[in-house]
Amino acid sequence: VNNTYLSNHTIQEFWDDNVEDFDIDEDTVLYLQLNMRYPKYAARCKILMNHTHLDMAPLLRWGLKFLPLAVGWFEGAKTCISLGFFDAGAPDHRRLIVEESEEVFQSRILTALYEFVRGVPKKLLERRNELALVATYDDKIAMMVENENNRIRNEKRRLHDYLEQ
Repeated sequence: VNNTYLSNHTIQEFWDDNVEDFDIDEDTVLYLQLNMRYPKYAARCKILMNHTHLDMAPLLRWGLKFLPLAVGWFEGAKTCISLGFFDAGAPDHRRLIVEESEEVFQSRILTALYEFVRGVPKKLLERRNELALVATYDDKIAMMVENENNRIRNEKRRLHDYLEQ
């Protein structure tokens, strides 16, 4: 995914003055048209076109802080399923860039987010000793506060009893 994102999304055409019949593969033509007509969406659309499964595991190091960014990325990428080009060979003369239905796209989002959320507790469990230590200290501090409050109440009672004598 990173390589796709970092690839060139600005090249719009190829030509060779020395060759009359310059043959470019169909996918490359599609990428060039995408770069030319929809530069704002080129990187996201190419990621969707080339990566049917987006591995969320590398993003877990940021924990739940990254979840809103992932959701935002998918919201921005949704446009890719409706973008298209003129294609004389297609029945309606239109070819979609990302040929998947909205249902398939939503399923892709849910799968990626489920994988992400499912992976977060694993990271938290790796820190369970730290969390247990914090919980133990919280209990210990609460006990110390309670003991101190009891000591103060007892001292007040003794002082009150002494003053009444």
